[in-house]
Amino acid sequence: MSGVTFASVWWLTVELLGLIALPLTLVVFKRLPDRGYAFSKVLAILLVSFILWLLAYAHVLPNTRWAIILIIAAGAIGSLVLAVRRRRELAEFFRRERTVIIATEAVFLLAFVAYLAIRAFNPDILFGEKPMDFAFMNGILRSTYFPPIDPWLAGYSISYYYGGYQIMAMLTMLTGVPAAVSFNLSLALVFALTTVGAFSVVYNLVRMGRGGVRAAVGMGLVAAGLLLVLGNLVGVLEMLHAHGFGNAGFWEWVGIAGLEHPYHATTWYPNEHWWWWRSTRLINTLSPGVSNGLDYTITEFPAFSFLFADLHPHLMALPFSLLTMAMCLELMVSAQSPGVAWFKANWPRFLVFAIALGSLGFINTWDITTYSLLFALAALIGGYLAWGRMSLGLLKDVALFVAALVACAFVLYLPFYIGLDTQVQGIGLVGDIDTQPHHFFLFWGVLLFITVSFVVAQSWGALKEGLPSWGYVLLAVAVPVLPFVIWAVASQAGGVGLLAAMGKLWHVLPLIIVLILALLVIVKRAQRVVASDDGDGGEERASIFAMVLLFTGFLLVMGCELFLVKDFFYPWRMNTMFKLYYMAWLVLAISAAYGLYWIAVHWRPASLAAMVGRATWWVVLGFLILGSLIYPVAASITMYDFNRSPTLNGLAFVESARPSEYEAIAWLNSDVEGAPVIVEATGGYFTDYFRVSARTGLPTILGCPGHERQWRGGDELFVGREADIDAIYEGEDMAQVEALFQEYDVTYVYVGHLEREQYGEAVADRFAGFMDVAFANEGVTIYQVRE
Repeated sequence: MSGVTFASVWWLTVELLGLIALPLTLVVFKRLPDRGYAFSKVLAILLVSFILWLLAYAHVLPNTRWAIILIIAAGAIGSLVLAVRRRRELAEFFRRERTVIIATEAVFLLAFVAYLAIRAFNPDILFGEKPMDFAFMNGILRSTYFPPIDPWLAGYSISYYYGGYQIMAMLTMLTGVPAAVSFNLSLALVFALTTVGAFSVVYNLVRMGRGGVRAAVGMGLVAAGLLLVLGNLVGVLEMLHAHGFGNAGFWEWVGIAGLEHPYHATTWYPNEHWWWWRSTRLINTLSPGVSNGLDYTITEFPAFSFLFADLHPHLMALPFSLLTMAMCLELMVSAQSPGVAWFKANWPRFLVFAIALGSLGFINTWDITTYSLLFALAALIGGYLAWGRMSLGLLKDVALFVAALVACAFVLYLPFYIGLDTQVQGIGLVGDIDTQPHHFFLFWGVLLFITVSFVVAQSWGALKEGLPSWGYVLLAVAVPVLPFVIWAVASQAGGVGLLAAMGKLWHVLPLIIVLILALLVIVKRAQRVVASDDGDGGEERASIFAMVLLFTGFLLVMGCELFLVKDFFYPWRMNTMFKLYYMAWLVLAISAAYGLYWIAVHWRPASLAAMVGRATWWVVLGFLILGSLIYPVAASITMYDFNRSPTLNGLAFVESARPSEYEAIAWLNSDVEGAPVIVEATGGYFTDYFRVSARTGLPTILGCPGHERQWRGGDELFVGREADIDAIYEGEDMAQVEALFQEYDVTYVYVGHLEREQYGEAVADRFAGFMDVAFANEGVTIYQVRE
């Protein structure tokens, strides 16, 4: 089958799943203008994969294609019953919202096809974390029951947040698409689901704000662009650097490792091989050229992630984060306050909320805390708007609701947490390391400009009538200041001087001010809704939610300046900034898209000076957008070979470079059932070793030691395994070799080019005397242990 056929099967399958889940989606999102139509696909995928995972974990159903079909069939029956009961409601929805339905489907299809059209020119499952991602996907495909096997540590299950891989493996199994192709289809699916998710959230906000359908569709597309297309502003510096701008002193001040020595590009875009990587390693307080030390960070953003194409948890979590965000919006605009009464009337929706929230911990564990906070804020504001006042009773109801939701989200995925080893050792303090202001601006660029403008404009409009009561003002000040107070108290106990603490306060003060203004705007607009005659206040509610997202984003950003997670990379902020900045990019992109709409509608200058100011603002924004587009355009040209023959086969490069190995991998994938242990050579980080286990899912004695050490917080489980692999391939004691076969339950030994390079050509005949040849060609021999 061709790549086009595989892509069509994949797309049609997702469409069918979305159609089945549509009646449930309309119930879950009954308060949103589009009734959550765009989330029917991701909700269906989530529910099917969750039920499969739970039943396979309990050994009720195996992890097979027929089990998936059975789950879908049961869901389809339930959906049909629900559709029949609500047939008039469904018919009315299709009649009334046909424009947004058509727009959503068009956006989804175009995003899916556009990404595949680009990815086909660099589909290789090679470098970065792609071999690891592929290993997990294949390991799950090889697992009859859960927890899934770890292909890189025979005898153990995966110790990582593997939910996204399980979801993509489920779709791979369901469609029958080869894993080497479904890897790239999964990337395209995540891109398309994220696109329509961002589109839908902002569409709903604009419609709630009384915007027209065209405006809502347009701003939905803007949201997708801000989230997925724009890069950071380092691309501007790369352009200047590539064409010899600036002296050594300037680039030393810029302080981005790798930009010390200007060169002259031969094209309009930077054509140094690794230039595109520097944008993701921007915030580094060390001198240029130093890649490790007191601080080293990862500053990824979605445009880079989809170009680099690691099918990693932070990327796969995007559409599920947007699904949860939409649920928070649904909860906030509910006519009934969250609490016991709400739960009794809406317990099926509560369960779906809990599954979605819990999935974030399963897919990308870092996200669940942020979205628990977002749920809490949505519940509190929604409860206030429904009650019309703040009271102890309301606070009690909201606290119980949120506690029950978070607890349920945890319990539903409890088997995952029980089997998870972690490298995290606690929370630490960020000392005298501060993100430089120009680095901060270079990274956040357009999103910073729009969101700060939005909060200032909202503050001007909401607060010109006067401040809220002093109680609310004190609360709005205390909440943003509290993280710094915690940091200051803990740092004083750790010996940090008062002068250093004041310096840190000065550093985070702009972020604190933005957070205070955001909270004041939320309070004022919530009070307006309560005081309004109709009790609707749709525009106010939309602004409130956008401001809640803005508050959450800036809180995440400020957190990176005060605290860090103590993990494998401690004392660096690497993972902390990577994960929190990535979450902040998502929520700030959505907030910025609505903020852009609000500014465009409400900024009506009444004087010449105001008109000049407004025009200047739009001009500055235009230049920032152009600067942010440099990265995705130039990086696409640099990272992708548009002269090669397009394909969606992620292992096509193996077929071209080493056809004998490609044939051997294909044999293992087609003829070897189950998950027997295979021996192959092992090596360091980001090498081509452990490629057999990654490409087949067959567990090996030890794959990548560095990754296993990260996942498990140490090497206690695999100490000595590298030496055992050496003994199998080159030890003189053959009795020891056979004992190792029994110890690790080995079935196959793989001898390919890397094994011969590492252990010598003689290794090819080493096993002939006591093992059978299961497969052989000119470059590869696979031996099988005799029964």
